[in-house]
Amino acid sequence: MAAKVTIGKNVTIGSGCTLYSCHIEDDVVIGDKCVILEGARLEKGCEVAPGSVVPPGRLIPTKQLWGGNPVKFMKDLTLGEYWANYTKSYVNSSLADAHKNEFTLWNSAYLQRASTQEDAQPDENELISSYVTKNPYRGIVKYYI
Repeated sequence: MAAKVTIGKNVTIGSGCTLYSCHIEDDVVIGDKCVILEGARLEKGCEVAPGSVVPPGRLIPTKQLWGGNPVKFMKDLTLGEYWANYTKSYVNSSLADAHKNEFTLWNSAYLQRASTQEDAQPDENELISSYVTKNPYRGIVKYYI
């Protein structure tokens, strides 16, 4: 079987992480500088502490915090911690979209004006109004009853 990394939805992966042929389900939080090795499976809603090493073939059960080198069970996540991890992924996603749109909006305004004017400078007020009128969180934030 070919080696591949599978990453689910709403996963937060910290900076400096290394992933080798592992399976990560939805709503997982992986701390900074973690190493996830071959065949490891991280179930939905689990969390791996920063600087941890998940050995090959290890199963991290749902809604649990694991940490260390090699990882060991630390505690079950409370409902508040679980939802905090879940919402953190949406905040990161919306922030990424805002940054993506920032450059996309500037480039589109720049290109439109460049084709009609010689100075090719975007109008500052036009760019500001495009940020103010657009809601970067629309369609991203979910409400549950």
